[in-house]
Amino acid sequence: MRPEQVFDPLLQQERTSLAWERTAFAGIVVGSLLTRVGASVHVLLGGFGLLQVCASAALLVWSGRHYEDLHVQLRAGDTPTHPRAAMVVGVGATVATGMATVLALVFVVTDS
Repeated sequence: MRPEQVFDPLLQQERTSLAWERTAFAGIVVGSLLTRVGASVHVLLGGFGLLQVCASAALLVWSGRHYEDLHVQLRAGDTPTHPRAAMVVGVGATVATGMATVLALVFVVTDS
């Protein structure tokens, strides 16, 4: 349920929520592709893609719940900032991308 009252005329919370959702959907798409293509190269690569799909789906659920939390905090007069969440997702995405790249290179080189 979306709140009726808008706290920011520039809709910062809505834009932030949409950015989290776009990131989650992109992770699901990339994870699905990695699962499909990676499974033909090596089962571990396909499993890593499936793990990315699950993590991205969890991020999508979290972003929906976090949107409501933002408005609860704003109604209470508290600050809704959570810099640790952005750091965890950023580091996680970087590590996942690096691991997928290394795994793909290792399996392609060993199959050649």
